Amino acid sequence: LVQVASGWMVVLAGWNIFRLAGDILHFGGMAMGLFIVWGSKSVDGFSWKTQVLYQLVYITRYLDIFFVPQGLYLLFFKVSFNAMTAAMLYAFAKMRDTYNASNDSCNLVALMLPSAVLAFLCSAGSGPVEELWAYSEFLEMVALIPQYVVCFRASRVRPATVLYILAMGGYRTLYALNWIYKRYELHAKYHDYISWCGGFVECVLFFDFVLRISSNHEVIGSTGGSPLGRILLYLDNTAGRFSERIELKAIGRRLPFGLTGNGLEDDERAKRQWDMSDQLVEEEGCQLLTLTAEDGPL
Repeated sequence: LVQVASGWMVVLAGWNIFRLAGDILHFGGMAMGLFIVWGSKSVDGFSWKTQVLYQLVYITRYLDIFFVPQGLYLLFFKVSFNAMTAAMLYAFAKMRDTYNASNDSCNLVALMLPSAVLAFLCSAGSGPVEELWAYSEFLEMVALIPQYVVCFRASRVRPATVLYILAMGGYRTLYALNWIYKRYELHAKYHDYISWCGGFVECVLFFDFVLRISSNHEVIGSTGGSPLGRILLYLDNTAGRFSERIELKAIGRRLPFGLTGNGLEDDERAKRQWDMSDQLVEEEGCQLLTLTAEDGPL
């Protein structure tokens, strides 16, 4: 009887209000982002790299649906998260002309490789499913970083993107409260150090983003950027240029799809594009002045 009561206590602690609210917010945020992107026919303001990371997170985390019996609740969310992320990636492929790749500059390799190393160190020998689950936890810890970088680099970000980040970051905050509640109820019977570490990092990044919004009302690039935001941009620039040097020496070219971020060549290309845009604006202004002078006074 004691063992049965203890088992029910674990089940009830696991299915608490924070967990359920987090799942609903997670699903709602993804559905909202998908609806807005397809409704507006634009992926402007969204990060393709964040969607790639989330797809890897869900694939590696939910492999247990093939090996472990699942309730309808878990099966619905696990399948939905994979399907909605795949639909977002398809939207990027269909609407690539609305995608700003220069702002989506995060180095995916610099995020994925350390996550794999940490997962191996923390779960080696526990079996493929458990090892991939650990990898998904460390990868989710950094999955929103490319989206934050997109916002930090933009002069203005569409409100839909802000709402999407609030939902995705809010879901992890609710999950952190869920872990605290479970620890309070179960004491030493419950521990999940991998999730706790990842959740802590996610909450720090998310709260920094929320503070920026609350103080600026809009997400505004480098103007009024937080110290943490500036650190992220510095690390992003450094990782991209370091990868550029390695790749050019090793294979003579950059990896495709911007997987390793922007380098000096990308910065120069962007500068040339800005210079051409400024030149066109100046030429149009000169033409208008010439036409006005030729027309004479009215």
